[in-house]
Order: sequence, then structure tokens, then C-alpha cells
Amino acid sequence: MTNLQITENDTVHPLKTGYTEENEDTVTGSPYKVQVFKRRWLQLFLFALCGMCSSYQWPQFTIIGHIISRYYGVSISAVASTSIMLMVAYSVFLFPALFLMERIGIKWSVVIGAVLTCLGAWIKVFAAAPDRFPVLLIGQALVAMSQVFICSVPGKLAAFWFGKDQLALATAIGCYAVHVGLSICFLTVPIFVGNHDDVEEIGHTLSVIYWTLAIACSVVTLAVLFLFQDEPPMAPSESRAFQKSAHECLDRGVLVSFKRLLTKNSSFIILWNTYGLIVSIFYSMATIWNPLFLTHFKNCEVDLGITSVLNCLLGTIGSVIIASILDKTKKFRVIAITVTSSAVLFEILLAVTLNVEIKWMVYLSLSLFGIAQLSFSAIGFELCAEATYPEPQAVSMGILSIAGQLYGAIVTPIILKVINVYGDAAGHVAMLAILSLGTLLTISNKIDLHRQRAEEHAAQYNALSQGILHKIDK
Repeated sequence: MTNLQITENDTVHPLKTGYTEENEDTVTGSPYKVQVFKRRWLQLFLFALCGMCSSYQWPQFTIIGHIISRYYGVSISAVASTSIMLMVAYSVFLFPALFLMERIGIKWSVVIGAVLTCLGAWIKVFAAAPDRFPVLLIGQALVAMSQVFICSVPGKLAAFWFGKDQLALATAIGCYAVHVGLSICFLTVPIFVGNHDDVEEIGHTLSVIYWTLAIACSVVTLAVLFLFQDEPPMAPSESRAFQKSAHECLDRGVLVSFKRLLTKNSSFIILWNTYGLIVSIFYSMATIWNPLFLTHFKNCEVDLGITSVLNCLLGTIGSVIIASILDKTKKFRVIAITVTSSAVLFEILLAVTLNVEIKWMVYLSLSLFGIAQLSFSAIGFELCAEATYPEPQAVSMGILSIAGQLYGAIVTPIILKVINVYGDAAGHVAMLAILSLGTLLTISNKIDLHRQRAEEHAAQYNALSQGILHKIDK
């Protein structure tokens, strides 16, 4: 008879009988009441739309920072604050938001995020005048607050709705919907908002973008309000069933989870710093890519936007593929080390290609750099789920997300200052040092895969019960 070792992170649920439901996908062969619903894709799609509307507004000013600075008559640092404030707001407001999320569920968390995004977009409609930069900041502040209700949802949504073979893929899609929003912003804003000599023409194009975005956010908010759902009636995987049982038995609160994660889980602490270092470079690129690129390619705002699109879009496609490989192979450590090491190499390639000023090589190197950076976002969330299981995903992944935002808020102004004082080469050296440190931490971190162990226990229990039933039938 198989001896199952039960630890404080593993909770065995009593045997339950499954059932089938018309038009639903059922996980068979499980001793738990486990079911995967087809409507999970609608939930993921609605969340993706919400994330895209919010993320679009993150770099919409920094990507054309030199134009916004001239139109509103403010410094480049003031324009950079429109991006940095999102990182700061996330770090400050995430903990209160997590308390609220644990009580109201993911539906109303996403609704609140959509409403704040929509309000921020409508306020910015009234900011299309050179003397209304403070109005723009107010609208951007509301968008910044919406991030805390959106960025920590993908892992929880995936765990609530998707089976074990689609967890990494669903998390990646949820995370990279945000990056699709960034890509659309990078493509549209530099094209429509040209560096016109006439300031009024700049204001007109800004107004068109503000109105279009406000209307789109309104439609998405209504769709989320009426169509988005909370957790399905049954868990989609054995690990989620274990987790629900653990919370029913132990009744853990958010503060208890915080304490356990930050004081008793060394792997998570190392991962927190690793994730912050690696992802902060991606967050900072929305701000620092403008001076890095335009230093070597003058008056190439459209190319600036296209390169940023390739960074996000191709990075998203490549990282979704890597997430699918992760789902199939479960080689968390090997894939994580490969991705972070690749980020270091591609940053070197990017610095070299910018220096030699060959545009197509810059396009290629930035795309490869995006694949490596964005891949680690999804891998980081999956490593977090493994290292912290069965703690609530909203708590553990929310704390992990703070790392990227907090490090990003610190790293962005530092790299900008280095570029302004010592030049773009020094900026690349700073980025390379940060990525190298993150890679070393990834190599040193040996994470215990708690969630995978829970799935193995479930499989062993299922095989054992099937064997007993077979003997009884004989």
C-alpha cells in the first residue's frame, strides 16, 4: 500500500463522486469532484479585455515623452511620473485590495478595476489642453489604482477555472493580455500623435485618442459587469480541490498568509527578488526606450512605436509557447534559468545593435529580448504557485507582483538618470547588471514544487482506490 506523506501544505480531501454535465468538459479518473467548464474561456477573454484597457494607458505618455513634454510644458521627469505612479500605486494599495478581494471574490475585483480604468479614461478626455496636465495626472492616478485589482487576478483566475494541463497557458494569456494592451498603445500613439510644429494639432490628436479610449473602456466595463462570473461550482483540478479543502479546514486569513510567505518560505523570498529584478527592466523599458532609441535614430517616432510593439507582441507569442511547453514538461527550474540567461544575452545583443545603428538588427534584438522578459513573467507566477501552494493565489501572486512594480519604480528613474548623466552605454550596463543578478538568484533558488506534489498524491490515491475497487469486483 502506498504511503502518502502529508505535510502542512498538503491536505487530502475525502473521496467524492464526480458527475457529468451537458456541454461541459469533465475531468475523468479523479477521486475528487473535479470539472472543467467551457465558459472558462469567456471569463479569460473578458478579463483580457479589461487588462488591455488598463495597460494601454500605462505608457501612452512616456512612449512619446518628448512630445508630451513640449505640449504640456513640463519636464521629461514629470512625463515619466505618469508611468512610475502606476508602479508606486500598485505597491501601496495592493495589500488593502487583497483584503477586499478575499471578501468580494474575483468578479467584483475585476469590476472595480474596470470601473476605475473607465473613470480615469473619461477624466483624461478633459485633459486635452496645454494647461491641464494636473487633470491628466488625476485620471492617470485612477488608472494606477485600477492596476491593483487587475494585475494579481491572472493566476487566481487560472486556478479557479482551468485544469492542471492549462494552468500555465491560462496564466500566460491573462498576464499577456496586459502586454497586448501595451502593444496597441505603442503602435497607435506614436503614429497618431506626431511631433507637429503646431501645438494645437498635437492637442487634437490627443483628444481623439482620449475619446476613443474612454468609449472602449465603457463598453468593456459593461461587459465585465454583466457577463463575468466568479468561481465555478466545482474545482477544475485536484490541486484547486486540495486548496479549497485546506482553507475550509484551516480557515486561513490574508494576514496569516502574509506572515507564512514572508517569514517561513525562503524560496518565495528569493523568487520575489528575482521576479522584481527581471520584470522591472521590462516595466522600465516603456519609459527609457524613448531616449535609448531616439539617441541613435533621430525623428523616428513611428519606428520607436513599432519596435516597442514587436517587443510586446512577439514577446507575448513566444512566451505563450514557452508557457505551453512548461505545462507539458513541468521543467520549471530548467526553463526559468534558460529564460533569465537568455535575457542577459539578448540585452547585450540589443546594446551592440543600437551602437552600430543597424535598424533591422535593433528590431530583431528587441523582439528576442521581449520574448525572454515576458516569458519570465508567466514562469514567475507558476513558480510562485508551486512554492506557496496551498496559500491563496491572490495573496501570493499579489505579493509577487509588488516586486516587479516596486523594483520598477526604483529602477526606472535610476536608469533614466544614468542615461542623462553618463549616456546610453552606461544605461545598458546598469540594465545588464540587474538582469545578471536576477539570473544568479534564479540559479540559486531550488523551489519545492508543492502543487505538483499535491497532484502526484492525488494520482497515487486514485490509482490505489481503483486497484482496491478492481479487487473488490473480482
